[in-house]
Amino acid sequence: MNRHEKPTSRRDFLREGVRSLVNAGFGGVFEKLERVGELMERSEPKPAPLTPVLSCETRTLHTLFEAGQLTIETCAALLHELDVQGVSLSDRHLPSLHPRYLENLRETCHRHGVTITGVMASEPINLSDEANLSRRMDEVIDRLQAASVLQAPLVRLHLTAEREEEQFERTAQFLQRLLPEARRRRVRLTIENRDGVGQRPELLVHLIRALDPRWLGVCYDFGHGAPERLYDTARLLAPYAFHAHAKSYAFDPRGEETRLDYGRILSTLRLASYVGALSIEYLGEGDPVEGVRKTRDLIRRHWRAY
Repeated sequence: MNRHEKPTSRRDFLREGVRSLVNAGFGGVFEKLERVGELMERSEPKPAPLTPVLSCETRTLHTLFEAGQLTIETCAALLHELDVQGVSLSDRHLPSLHPRYLENLRETCHRHGVTITGVMASEPINLSDEANLSRRMDEVIDRLQAASVLQAPLVRLHLTAEREEEQFERTAQFLQRLLPEARRRRVRLTIENRDGVGQRPELLVHLIRALDPRWLGVCYDFGHGAPERLYDTARLLAPYAFHAHAKSYAFDPRGEETRLDYGRILSTLRLASYVGALSIEYLGEGDPVEGVRKTRDLIRRHWRAY
């Protein structure tokens, strides 16, 4: 199953059974049950659509925020000048989660033609810290609500556990409790291929398929993972990716990234029919704005649709 296919649910199974009975000549009540099933299907919330735009992580511009040279409100104008159509907001750069503030920020971005492509929850959640887990759950729900107000399609999480053998179970339990909140707000949840279960691509895919790949997916970071498995990781995770961090550090004279084969990674995403944002995360030295420009040009060299 890929991320575009619905997992077989109990209702899907029953509906198929009803259709078989109708086709076999058992009409009447079964046809009515069929119509009820269709109404139930229509009433289910659907995830907010992903947007295939070139985006930028606010983390990339963190030094400018710290120096007072940029605010989250002026960030959209800068990205518009840079011909970058999206922004992914780290919660550390949001001074408030109050709905009025978020509505104003959303309208500011829209005025500049900038789509909000995601909300990144920056603080890792230790799933073994049971004393604080309820509070951390509430914090994630606050970010889901913020994403809903901002009309952002997803929230990225960092989930960890102290013992490797308990990572999968604890992560699954935490997400099972969160998914109804995500569905209610039509906001997807994503796990980055970084901490906890995210460090093991096969386990992350298994987790997504075991829960709900319509609402749970990957925030795929180009630069995370064992160096010898970077491109294998891309192949495994691309079909489940809702968001992608286009990580960059430095560039050679041809404009290619010195650590990562962008052509190979972007080809893998394209073959997996990726439809989310490609969000620039430049972490190199020097001027971050110049880093955004070079990463922008590199992405468009290999994937003109962005």
